[in-house]
Amino acid sequence: MSLQLEKDIVLSRRTVAAELVDKLRQRILSLEIPEGAPLRQDWLAAEFGVSRIPVREALLQLEGEGLVTQTAHKGYAVSVLSPGEVAEAFDLRALLEVDLLRRALPLMTERDLEAARGVVDTFDAVLARGEEEQNWGQLNWRLHAALYAPAQRPRSMRILQNLHRNGDRYLRLQLTLTRRSNERAREEHRRLVELCAERDLAEATRLLNEHILHARDELVAFLAERRAGA
Repeated sequence: MSLQLEKDIVLSRRTVAAELVDKLRQRILSLEIPEGAPLRQDWLAAEFGVSRIPVREALLQLEGEGLVTQTAHKGYAVSVLSPGEVAEAFDLRALLEVDLLRRALPLMTERDLEAARGVVDTFDAVLARGEEEQNWGQLNWRLHAALYAPAQRPRSMRILQNLHRNGDRYLRLQLTLTRRSNERAREEHRRLVELCAERDLAEATRLLNEHILHARDELVAFLAERRAGA
């Protein structure tokens, strides 16, 4: 086999694995595959019409993101986070996001602020249509990422995105089952952007920390109650 052919095969396998990661991640985040569900490699290979090699690579990446876990003699399954683990993820988010905002705010341009305002406007449209449970996680990440992008901390952003993904599927479950109002979160998002525009670092970081920890407390209470009644 020629060296070029070997390179083409590796590249093709990686492309297939990347596509599988996207598809499986979306199914997990949309709750189509619920927490605790087994992820048999042979089933997935047959469903997607691929070999087990890219399936294994995709599962390894999702394990790194915290969305799946591997257990000896049982294989892979969608990860199940306890209320305490969910709380810890939000605590880490608060620490990391406040630090990122402190670094980003002095560097924000009007274009950065307009991008954030655009996401807030999209939030409003989604809430008006009653589609928040399908779009909340994606839009929430887009808004927070827009605010922190000027900090130019790519490693921190990758860690943070994984924390968001792990929390988002539980937030989506909460939205789907309780249909709770998101008015407070919407108002806090808009106010946060305006505080950044005013360059009010102290109040912006205070609000951001409160915003994340309030979401933590609501979600942890919801999960604890739901699992106690299961």
